[in-house]
Amino acid sequence: MLYRNILLVIHIAAVGAWFGANIVQAIVPGLIGPESAAASAWFRVTEKMAKSLYIPAGVTILVTGILLVLNSEVYGFGTMFVSIGFLAVIVGAVLGSVVFGPRSRAIADALDSGDVTLANRLRANTGGFGVLDTLIVLFTIFAMVAKLGV
Repeated sequence: MLYRNILLVIHIAAVGAWFGANIVQAIVPGLIGPESAAASAWFRVTEKMAKSLYIPAGVTILVTGILLVLNSEVYGFGTMFVSIGFLAVIVGAVLGSVVFGPRSRAIADALDSGDVTLANRLRANTGGFGVLDTLIVLFTIFAMVAKLGV
C-alpha cells in the first residue's frame, strides 16, 4: 500500500507539472505581447521546456503508470482509463516533438528577425494545439478519477 501511494503521488505530481506548464504557456505570451523584448526569450524557453520539463514529466507519468498497473490486482493494461492515459502520453510526446518544439523555435526566430506577422500566425496556429493538448490532459485526469471503464 505504501509503495502504491508513493507511486501515485509521484504520478499525480508529474501530471500536475504537465498540466500546470500548459496553463502557464497559454497565459504568459498574452501578458508579454509579441512586440516585447521578452517574447523571443519566452519562446526559446518554451522550446527548452520540452527537455527540462515535458520529457521528464512524460517519462515519470509513463513509468509510474506502468508500475501502478503492475502493482494492481484490479486494473490491467486493457482497462479503459489506463489506455486513455497511455494514449495521452503518446499524443503529448508527438505534439511536443512535432509541433511545440519546432514552432516555439520558429516563433522566436520570426520575432528575432522582426517578422511579427509570421510570429503571430505561428502563435495562433500553435495555440490551438496547446488547447488540444491541455484538454487531452484534463480529460485524462477525469478518466483516471472516474476510473472510466471500470
